[in-house]
Amino acid sequence: MSRRFIIIGAGTGQAANLTETARRALMSAACVFAAPRLAEQLGNLREIKPATMSQMVEWSIACTQSPVALLVSGDSGFFSLTKSIQHQLMAYGSVEILPGLSSMQYLCAKCGQSYDDAYILSLHGRSGSILGAVSYHKKVFALTGGTHTVQSICQDLVNAGLGHLLVYVGEDLGAAQERISAGTAQELALRSYSDLAVLLVLNPNAVDYQKALRDRDFVRGEVPMTKQEVRWTAVNLLDLQKSDIVYDIGAGTGSVSIEMARHACQGLVYAIERKDAGLSLIEQNRLALGAGNVIPVSGYAPEALEGLPTPDAVFIGGSGGELPEILAVLKQKNPDVRVCISAIALETMSRALESLKKLEFSNIEVCQISAARGRQVASYTMMTANNPVFLISGGGKP
Repeated sequence: MSRRFIIIGAGTGQAANLTETARRALMSAACVFAAPRLAEQLGNLREIKPATMSQMVEWSIACTQSPVALLVSGDSGFFSLTKSIQHQLMAYGSVEILPGLSSMQYLCAKCGQSYDDAYILSLHGRSGSILGAVSYHKKVFALTGGTHTVQSICQDLVNAGLGHLLVYVGEDLGAAQERISAGTAQELALRSYSDLAVLLVLNPNAVDYQKALRDRDFVRGEVPMTKQEVRWTAVNLLDLQKSDIVYDIGAGTGSVSIEMARHACQGLVYAIERKDAGLSLIEQNRLALGAGNVIPVSGYAPEALEGLPTPDAVFIGGSGGELPEILAVLKQKNPDVRVCISAIALETMSRALESLKKLEFSNIEVCQISAARGRQVASYTMMTANNPVFLISGGGKP
């Protein structure tokens, strides 16, 4: 007889929240295995053997009766153990998957919010940050866990200048001790929460990360700024990925930082700048342009890089004469780091090339950007040239 395994989404773990199909499958199964919390919560319905995930799979395979039911929390297709369990069981028989009520559905219903327009993020036992998601999406649902507690996430929002945003928090959903809280991130950062918590963040002023930024969008002051044509080329030379950790060394006004932050929209950009005037402009520009995932860092490179997360990509717009030392530190932090260096002097370009070759960076390329813009003179459009800029790039996988 063909063996049958049924993976059941148990929703919030309360009998009242099981679907009728899930309840029937649970009650008719020959054997049922679940994580200890679910086994305890649903144990009044029938005998459920508590187990770790590996034990659930092992005992299901060893069970001579059929069908075998395995309970997973929430919805079976929503950041669930289902995929891993299914893959391991398929060689031993047919695997049926039954959906359940997800924590996102439950919380959004309690808060009177739709979820078809929500950006979904899991920080449960994972690295990452909510700052990019919240900066570029009007509604973000997040699973918490590990070091990413509700309190720490709300504090991150406060530190990024997003403490005014409305946040809903759901704890122990469906249980007797369930608690739904609402308030600003700043208010909620002062409270303590259950380990079983999810949250919904609303940002009505989220910006479109796909929109290109022009020079006129930035407050510049007296600080030099990398021109838009150079920014756009440099960002693409770095081949930025959505979840990258990025450095902007010699960040100036923050124009490149903010441009990169829109490409690394699920990651973080550390804008390293030594001058107070530059740091002030970075803060003004990142707040005005909604770049909550840009983090200003005061200091001189390479010393200021110590303690920062390992970078995936780095733009160097100013090195203070420390370019070889900076590149050496970056290479040490990540042997496959991708870098792009801007230079207006031939000597700087030559030093950058020499340093990249000496440190054995792969994929070294040099290009020169020469751009001219039209300006109105009487009834004519006259072209005015910007200074040519060299972009020296390298790194990544060979």
